[in-house]
Amino acid sequence: MITDVVVRDAPPKGKGVFALRSFRKGEFIFRRRHGRVVSPRQEAQLSAEDGRHLTELDFDRSAVLLPPGCYLNHSCEPNAMRSGVKVFAWRALRKGEEITIDYRLNAFSDVRSRCRCGSRNCAGIVQWSFFALDPKRQRRYLPYAPDFIRREYRRRARPAGLKRGPVVCGQVNARPASVTSAGSRGGARQLSKVSPSRGPEPRPARGRRRVARP
Repeated sequence: MITDVVVRDAPPKGKGVFALRSFRKGEFIFRRRHGRVVSPRQEAQLSAEDGRHLTELDFDRSAVLLPPGCYLNHSCEPNAMRSGVKVFAWRALRKGEEITIDYRLNAFSDVRSRCRCGSRNCAGIVQWSFFALDPKRQRRYLPYAPDFIRREYRRRARPAGLKRGPVVCGQVNARPASVTSAGSRGGARQLSKVSPSRGPEPRPARGRRRVARP
């Protein structure tokens, strides 16, 4: 049972997840739970609510996030990090503080949308892709990224003759980039159609192959 966090209103983002006690840097907070696992074609069968709470498992599968994890909001300067389904403190957290993650950790989309996270380094428009992150941040996040992102990172580095190193934003399958306005949820749509600073992770509309989100 998850007892150290609570879901509360987090205007203007919708709902958010808040700490009921303080957490030390690196301390485990809670485990995100997955519901139904779907392919891109099956996403059309989901309810509007479930569609807002999807997280990428790999390039061809996503999972519906269950509460409270589905209400983790995005921040360009997150105070928490994911490793698989585990969420832990990226820095020390105070009791009552909203817990935020970076949806781009497992994202691979060309979609850009407005971000309302309010962090100092937020440019206001975010591309929901791990590979759109600056090289330094890619290296910081890489140990926590899912296997399919790490494999793609290595694949992109290889042609350049690099053993390891930063990769620039690119696509697995080319498609035109677009700019959309994001709303709320817990991952760009989760990375979806929601605003990048709320609820589920953002994600681009299906139907076009995504190149890179909870």
